Amino acid sequence: MMKHVKKLLALSLSAALAAGMAVTVWAEEYTEVTMQLSHHNAADQPIHIALEKWANMVNEKTGGAVTIDLYPAASLYNSGDAQDAVIMGTLDMCLGDTSLLSADQPEYALLSLPFLIESYEAADAIVNGEVGAAIDQKLEADNGVVALGWTWNGFRNICSTKPISSVADCKGLKLRSPGADIYLDTFNTLGMSPNVISWSEAYTAMQSGIVEGVESGLEAFYTQGFYTLGENICLSRHMLSIIGPVINADKWNSLNEATQQVMKESWAECAAELNQKVIDSEDGYRQKLEEEGCNITEFENRQEIVDLFTEYWMKSAEGMGAGELLDQIFEIVNE
Repeated sequence: MMKHVKKLLALSLSAALAAGMAVTVWAEEYTEVTMQLSHHNAADQPIHIALEKWANMVNEKTGGAVTIDLYPAASLYNSGDAQDAVIMGTLDMCLGDTSLLSADQPEYALLSLPFLIESYEAADAIVNGEVGAAIDQKLEADNGVVALGWTWNGFRNICSTKPISSVADCKGLKLRSPGADIYLDTFNTLGMSPNVISWSEAYTAMQSGIVEGVESGLEAFYTQGFYTLGENICLSRHMLSIIGPVINADKWNSLNEATQQVMKESWAECAAELNQKVIDSEDGYRQKLEEEGCNITEFENRQEIVDLFTEYWMKSAEGMGAGELLDQIFEIVNE
């Protein structure tokens, strides 16, 4: 099989042919390749739909030279194993998650520090600016993985049986929590009583009173009925989930520049569209929850949260040798 396939990008007008005029042809070569991308999201979720659109765009723009085969719903690897496989080079691509990648590239944990990033505008300036670029470069240098562009998977909030608008309101609240240290640290710092329970058991745990609240995205609160158990929704935005396709660096470097450009530009288009859908979806589910009579609150004193978590942010950054990056983030969020 030929390593490259030629793609005609432009031709002079057909009238020139009829007139016998010389015709200039610009030809572009794309690497002929089939790649596998594994992720754990269901096929009907927005991120898979965006990845599917991206794969189709790349295939079309390269004249069929590049094929990206998608394996959703952990049909090939679960999320952790997929990440390991991309690092080792036994898998071409996976859906990267900055919180998971922080296990191999600690600086990504900066993007998941609780309450540090409180808006999509700040997230865009950080993740798609100098800070994100610096971490992405380290990912390639240290782990042999190239990030192709990040997108939002939504802010995490709190649904509970009592209203929350201050740190004092959090005292002793029994909250279902994932088992990762950063979640436990977050809720313990707030004075809550986090209880590690699998998500599949979260609803029954709240229904039976084992916990008084859960934390997740607004969509989950609405579609999975948690708001019927606790009508209080705190828009805490305590953590932003950031995801995007990543590729093994050796595989990436085997692609020529034209192929790389098409893949990155096409994903940038799909990611921008997906980001807007995520933002619109959050607004939509907030409205739905309000229509169901939910009590929507926020932490009224942002400075109280900053004072509470600053030491945690700084210790976390120092532990990964990323104090300068944290300073850059501070400059952005305090603008």
